[in-house]
Amino acid sequence: MSEENGTPDQEASESGPASLNPDGSANGSPVKKAESFHRPPTRLEKLRVKLERLPRRRFYVTLALTVWASLTLLIGVDLRPFGGANPNPWTMFLGVGIVVATEIWVTWYFLERFGKKVLQTNALIRMLLAASLLILFTALARAFVLFSPPLTPYLIPLAGLSILGTILLGPRLMFVMVVNTSVNIGIIGGNDFFLTSALLLTSGFAIYTVLRVGPRLELLRAGLLIALVSGIVMFAVALIRGDSLRIAAEYGGIGLLNGVLSLMLAMVLLPLLENTFNILTPQKLLELSDTGHPLLQKLLRGAPGTFTHSMQVGYLAEHAAERIGADPLLARVGAYYHDVGKLEHPNYFIENQISRMNPHTTLTPVLSARIIKRHVKDGVELGREWNLPQEVLDMIAQHHGTTRIEYFYRMALQNAVANGAAANAAAINETDFRYPGPLPKSKEAGILMLADSIEATVKSLEKPTHKRIADIVSGTIRGKLEDGQFDECELTIREIQETGEAILEALVGFIGPRIEYPEAPAEKAPSSPIP
Repeated sequence: MSEENGTPDQEASESGPASLNPDGSANGSPVKKAESFHRPPTRLEKLRVKLERLPRRRFYVTLALTVWASLTLLIGVDLRPFGGANPNPWTMFLGVGIVVATEIWVTWYFLERFGKKVLQTNALIRMLLAASLLILFTALARAFVLFSPPLTPYLIPLAGLSILGTILLGPRLMFVMVVNTSVNIGIIGGNDFFLTSALLLTSGFAIYTVLRVGPRLELLRAGLLIALVSGIVMFAVALIRGDSLRIAAEYGGIGLLNGVLSLMLAMVLLPLLENTFNILTPQKLLELSDTGHPLLQKLLRGAPGTFTHSMQVGYLAEHAAERIGADPLLARVGAYYHDVGKLEHPNYFIENQISRMNPHTTLTPVLSARIIKRHVKDGVELGREWNLPQEVLDMIAQHHGTTRIEYFYRMALQNAVANGAAANAAAINETDFRYPGPLPKSKEAGILMLADSIEATVKSLEKPTHKRIADIVSGTIRGKLEDGQFDECELTIREIQETGEAILEALVGFIGPRIEYPEAPAEKAPSSPIP
């Protein structure tokens, strides 16, 4: 709940009094709580939760050893039955093991240096995904070499790794992985420097191409461009190697086929990997932004006022994010789901009270505040049940920060003073009326906090004007800054002010001026028919 100028925006009600548990949950309420919106976790989700609870250091050491052993075996063992003369297997394994260990050390140093930017959320899950992709594509390369001919190592779809990794893990980590894998494939292909060069160039271009890809149609277009560039690169590498134009043209065709194969592989694996590892991607965001999503539909049916509020806040947040260069789609999706916790007790919130008595009149301010605060915790738990990505869960948890629930806090002060003792007012614990946090950290979470608070406060105005809305926007920003709500946020002061300006523009745009239609004149009663 966020409010300005003493106006509550999210107070709730249920018809009749209710007894409450110490945590603020309802007990013995005359209105039964619906459970249909809950979703039991799948086995895969349970497994992911168990993995996230493992000791980090032990997990990383085990993962590094597993990757080292797997890559050393895949690179060092030549399974081709007629592979020709091979070097001493022990010296070969020693050399490959040293190379792979060096690659792991370089990657580890890179993560130590840039890990906070590369692995902002779900670090353990992302590292597991990165290791899985490395092993998968190295095994795929070994299979292509094993069945060569008719397959050729130049068909190895390493660009597919770039497409998948860039979307799921980001370009920085992906570039390190592509360099390492290109070297490894070159070793697998018989120490072929030209193979390494061709795959490295095409995969590097793929990273750049899919960096800003959104809908899956854009991914298809990017994949076709990657295929074209792959053909050109393979043609050029063949010429550098000294091949004739005819053979170079054949390699150009192989490059085209390589790009198409990489695209097909990426499009098949992407939905599987993003759901298995619960990684947020532009495609996943687009799916979550669909108002036909089952959880949003349950919000619409169970808490229609909250659904409408969330849609409006989503519009404001998206507009503000576009203004300051944040992620507009993430801001909108976070706004859509930020209040899903109100599904637990929807009638306790004023936007869902239609011709109903406000039950907070029968509760103490402290108990009312507990009910209001609980929707954040309920929202995070419900979001986990529905497998929402961690970035969206963070926005649900942070959208109120540690804001004070002003309406009930002032009511508690008034009650204390009305009881005739100033000491009673001094004894009120302000912590009872503050959200537990955490404070917003990302730009999108900070934008959501402002959009949520401003929209709810403006909605309480009987006759909103541009001046009154502007006062609410500036007052909200000033209050949040003075209260320290942006102390841990990535937003700068300038970006906060620009966010306010964007929200003001959007609010004035969709509220707009309204005219009052005159009432229709009373119609004359028809005259009695002539007998």
